[in-house]
Amino acid sequence: MLKSFVNFMERLEKQPKRFIVAAGSVLALLIGVPDYLMGQRFGFSIFYLIPIALVTWSAGRKAGIFVAAFSAATWLAAVIVSEITYTHAYIPCWNALVRLGFFTIVVFLLDAFKREQSYAREDYLTGLGNRRHFFETADSEIKRSRRYGHAFTLAYIDVDDFKSINDRYGHAEGDILLQAIAQDISGHIRATDIAARLGGDEFAVLLPESEAAAARNFFNKLHQRLTDIAQKRNWPVTFSIGVVTFTVPPASIDEMIRIVDTLMYSAKNSGKNLVKYEVVEK
Repeated sequence: MLKSFVNFMERLEKQPKRFIVAAGSVLALLIGVPDYLMGQRFGFSIFYLIPIALVTWSAGRKAGIFVAAFSAATWLAAVIVSEITYTHAYIPCWNALVRLGFFTIVVFLLDAFKREQSYAREDYLTGLGNRRHFFETADSEIKRSRRYGHAFTLAYIDVDDFKSINDRYGHAEGDILLQAIAQDISGHIRATDIAARLGGDEFAVLLPESEAAAARNFFNKLHQRLTDIAQKRNWPVTFSIGVVTFTVPPASIDEMIRIVDTLMYSAKNSGKNLVKYEVVEK
């Protein structure tokens, strides 16, 4: 049950924000129906937190606040249409504002919690996933590949002679180089792909459901773009990349890392500035 819910949330986060907000608003309206039918006999306000929470987690704080306001308005409309009698005409409006305040607090708490979780898995310098995030994602992809039989590709990218940048130009320039690499990678991968900085000048790119031919084409272009960036900035660096396509999932994440890491270092030891490919079929 928990795994199914996690998969649902992952799929939901990949949807356009407009779709998520629209779906949340429709769900709030559906909750408003029994709220109207039951009147004061049952309190349904707590159920509005379902679309509010789903939208906030999947589409962000602004979207969550919108759905929170829509939910409060839906509750107020249900009260007005049901013609419930209050001792004062303004009481329903006041109750709607109270609910809106409560809903908004929930939105801010959820948003803050998600941001905290995101920072724990995000590399502070480049904005890519960090080592922890990468290992969690890679382990999940192995399990998914084992279940559905899909091939996937993992690449390790190492900056050759990165130390020379720090020595000649300073660490600030080295940071700019790492950020430029991260920006190019993140700007050319699919929404389902994962890019991470593993530490220092090493990066990983995971391409789910990616065959060898498509992976070769992608990383050849990536290598050329990174080379062009370095040449334009007169950075005396090159890039060694090890790319492994797993048509069958490895026995463990440690085995997968060992295979890709070995291939990347083979590229470095073969003269650097190379992309080496391998297909693991058994």
